[in-house]
Amino acid sequence: MIDNRTTLSLTRSILFLVFLFQIISMSLIADDSQAVVKGSVSAVNGGLANVVVTDGYQCVLTDKQGNFKLTPHKDAAFIYISTPAGYLPQEEKQVPRFYIPIEKNRQRYNFVLKKNPKEDTIQLLLVHADPQFHKPENFQRYAHVVNDMIQLKQAYPDRDILGIDCGDLVGDKPALYPLYIEEQGRAGIPFYRMPGNHDLQFGGRTAETSSSRYEKNFGPDHYSFNRGQVHYVILNNVFYLGRDYFYMGYIDEKSFRWLEQDLAHVPEGTTVILSMHIPGRLDETEKPFQYDSRSISMQTVNFSSLLEMIKPYNVHLLTGHMHYNRNIIHTENFYEHNTGAVSGAWWQGNYCLDGTPVGYGVYEINGSEVTWYFKSVGKDRDHQMRVYAPYSTDAFGEDLVVNIWNWDKNWRIEWFENGVRMGEMNRFEGVDPEVEKAYSNKAGLEFSWIAPVKTDHLFRATPKNRKAEINVVATDPFGRKYTVTIQQQSL
Repeated sequence: MIDNRTTLSLTRSILFLVFLFQIISMSLIADDSQAVVKGSVSAVNGGLANVVVTDGYQCVLTDKQGNFKLTPHKDAAFIYISTPAGYLPQEEKQVPRFYIPIEKNRQRYNFVLKKNPKEDTIQLLLVHADPQFHKPENFQRYAHVVNDMIQLKQAYPDRDILGIDCGDLVGDKPALYPLYIEEQGRAGIPFYRMPGNHDLQFGGRTAETSSSRYEKNFGPDHYSFNRGQVHYVILNNVFYLGRDYFYMGYIDEKSFRWLEQDLAHVPEGTTVILSMHIPGRLDETEKPFQYDSRSISMQTVNFSSLLEMIKPYNVHLLTGHMHYNRNIIHTENFYEHNTGAVSGAWWQGNYCLDGTPVGYGVYEINGSEVTWYFKSVGKDRDHQMRVYAPYSTDAFGEDLVVNIWNWDKNWRIEWFENGVRMGEMNRFEGVDPEVEKAYSNKAGLEFSWIAPVKTDHLFRATPKNRKAEINVVATDPFGRKYTVTIQQQSL
């Protein structure tokens, strides 16, 4: 039988063990987390309130004095901000530095912003995709792209100009990042970026290890910023599968959770420009799922979840990866612009695989309204199509054929004989003859696997009068007309 003294002694021992267990548990938890960090966001006029600060996992707001504090996630690599409208982050060679790497024992992270000297509700956004430099000689051709941007800036002297590069910044050659930054910096335009599949670090054991070399040069792989009335979001949707060279288009839960918090501070109805490397989807409707490398690497397999999350906003999705140009209207308020490669076919010629010229997207933003066109390097903005006269190609015989590389279903493509309207041209799928010609000589290509792809932004009609003057008039979604005239009698 146990007496009272024994019971009291056992109770005290148990309580001591419980207390000791709590101390050990708290110690283990403390070892597995970051300490609270503090900081501020300020400009020349003092602290900035309600600025979103994040570690890539959680979002907090600065207080009235511009101060913040948060406890970084144990896997967080950066403290960074969603730059507020009217302000600019610090830059280094036109690379925005909106982030500070987390350092052990560092407790303060301060961000000093610059007042934007331009009215940022009136913007010009230049969108590049897949520069994909694989050797230093590529920069000789890229210089023409940069020169084209410099010339374009002169036509927009009053606009706030920025750029987005949709990934595959290099072709698995991270040593070329400094050359890329230096050459693109000549344009004097700040560019925001995201990793592509050729920016990944392969050989790691998980997807989480794959973006380290990109982050070393450009910072976080998912982030946001504000410009005028537009909220910009950058996501990394290249998910490395952990062996050889396999990856898929996929947005992980960490990014979704961060995006939910980020968008919680954005009013519904806002224009959101969202960017990621791999397309969301290349068709308006979802196709039956196929599990093969090509299918999962050319679309974002959980894209429907992104569509649902961002439904309250007016969205323009900017993607790359495909080395061709394609526009997809997913919903009334969600438009995807899959942008042709600024490298064309890996710097092997003057065209992307669908006949789109080497060039980039141009977006004119006025308040919350966005209009756009494709800018071919070395051409004026009216260069929006390539016309093949009847009997000028083996493939199309007597037909008049037109390639409209920036086409979407809101364009209208008409043709005229001797000034008489003959109707709208018929859209079909085929290969652009110029591309077939350019990339048919495999011996002359650095990469023999390069080949043209079929595109559905080709149009055809059969003239009735072989001597008539033919006009092709293409009208874009904004009512701008582009005309090409062919004198058949000179053929």
